[in-house]
Amino acid sequence: MLISPGMKRLVMIPVWFASWVGLSAMAEPSDRGYADLAKKVMPGVVNISTYVRPKMMGPQFGQQFGQMGPGGRGELFQKFFEDFFGGRMPAPRDMRPQDEEEPEPRQKGKGARKVQMALGTGFIIDEKEGLILTNHHVIQGAEEVRVQFKEDDSEHAPAEVIGRDPELDVALLKVKNGKLTSLPLGDSDQVEVGEYVLAVGNPLGYGHTVSHGILSAKGRINPEFRMGKYLQTDASINPGNSGGPLINMKGEVIGINNAIDARAQGIGFAIPINLVKTVLGQLKSKGSVSRGFLGVSVGDLTPELAEQMRIDPKTRGVVISDLTPGAPAIAAGLRPYDVIVSVNAEKIENAQDLTSKITSIAVGGKAKIAFLRGGKQQEVTVQVSERPILGQEGGGKPEKGPKPARSTYEELGFRVGEVTQVNFRQFGIPAEALKGKNRVVVTDLEYGKPGAESGLARGDLILDIAGEGVETVADLDRILKRLKDKSVMMRVKRFDMAGNDFVALVILSR
Repeated sequence: MLISPGMKRLVMIPVWFASWVGLSAMAEPSDRGYADLAKKVMPGVVNISTYVRPKMMGPQFGQQFGQMGPGGRGELFQKFFEDFFGGRMPAPRDMRPQDEEEPEPRQKGKGARKVQMALGTGFIIDEKEGLILTNHHVIQGAEEVRVQFKEDDSEHAPAEVIGRDPELDVALLKVKNGKLTSLPLGDSDQVEVGEYVLAVGNPLGYGHTVSHGILSAKGRINPEFRMGKYLQTDASINPGNSGGPLINMKGEVIGINNAIDARAQGIGFAIPINLVKTVLGQLKSKGSVSRGFLGVSVGDLTPELAEQMRIDPKTRGVVISDLTPGAPAIAAGLRPYDVIVSVNAEKIENAQDLTSKITSIAVGGKAKIAFLRGGKQQEVTVQVSERPILGQEGGGKPEKGPKPARSTYEELGFRVGEVTQVNFRQFGIPAEALKGKNRVVVTDLEYGKPGAESGLARGDLILDIAGEGVETVADLDRILKRLKDKSVMMRVKRFDMAGNDFVALVILSR
């Protein structure tokens, strides 16, 4: 996880580091414990510092409501402190790292001196080219990135961000430095539950630190991670470990530490390194990732929905609730209420399965979709298009004629939809919330735009704007168009993984 130097606090999903060892194929620790392995891998791990100029709101707003400023990670930050500190954040002045630059509150904008925004971890994957992998949220919103190779280094080398993949939460950095040590990438598909792992990171800004644990589970689903399934580990929570490696006893990286369940101890998650390997080529060559796109909004097929649709309750699949105009799914003849049960003969168990399988198909490739309509199974072949970046309309070829005007909320960098009986699970919203009048939910955020910078998060239910209730998408657009203020205050309701809710305030600055 990532920490903010002003108070050594979490800035992103807290990230756990763990360690695992193969039971038969892997060697067990010697009398020296993990010392030999730690000595081998430590040179390949780096500490990452990010810097930004002071912007817009002062510290009081952030301390009160969990705003993350440039990172736009208010949701996760607020969740963590809601669970552990009753919504209050620790005072920054009491825990200030020694190397932090003192901010100048009255100096903002381009003329302001950059101050340290956060600390994280990364690891070297190519010593010749100077390539480093880390989490995208570690460098998100940063104006400058610096890398420390050894804990006792006084100089921090400047790093260039050459590749970003926000959806997988991976970033690729490049540094110009003489002697580097790279870490080999292992095979995360071959790991077994119960194996030991070693983790190296930068917890709480203390520099290179080693921890260990076991691999607790594989294939874990998390609504914030739509591109695949996590490795689960039981390492302790260490703010600052975001982007660091999860390593097997051969000294190979098998995951990038990324998330925790803040309600418990010993439940942390890492991005499988095999998933990262699939995008490395694109990150190196063009700096971004193109993925396959079907153009459907879906929800899990519950037994209750199956009964309503006269389908065997034991059937597993996802129900189409909406389709993107011009998308490949429409061209192929798919409709709302169709139940997708497989893609290229691989079963679909839930919405995340569908996202993972479609996005793994190369743009222009074909997907054979098996689906149920009226209780009868049918099959179509779809040529997938390119998945749109967050915050943009996606789908097929643009229609001729003038482009329709973007809605007010899209201009501010976020998209919304209305929660239904079909799609509520996909946003992490409990069924009980559907009894209320507020149905407008934030579905996507565009990097660097006011929506993300305000602290809005995917899954937020919008309650009101400047005290005026929002019950429909039309209400939202109408109110935003009418209000001429440069900044507007919104109340949103958020839900944790247990379905508990709390209300947060955000300020949108135009």
